[in-house]
Amino acid sequence: MSKISPRNDYASKMADKCQGIAHCLSYNEKREGEAKHMLLEAAHFFDSNSIKVHKKRDGLLMVNARGKARYMNCKERVAMWLLGGKMEIRP
Repeated sequence: MSKISPRNDYASKMADKCQGIAHCLSYNEKREGEAKHMLLEAAHFFDSNSIKVHKKRDGLLMVNARGKARYMNCKERVAMWLLGGKMEIRP
């Protein structure tokens, strides 16, 4: 239904880099632990912003940049319908 745009491809690459750097850090020291936690949160944020939606027999399947997938719930389907197919709201 929708493709990953170049902006979302960039977000996926940033998520990979953040997660890669975070894996080099440990939780042993307080500063390193906080940095690792923030990098993993940033990776999750970037990853959740690049989502593809596919129509399946069972419903609408959402797949993020890492390949994790789940079906949309009713609230998400209504929101997608109200937004005219757009999946993001920016202030």
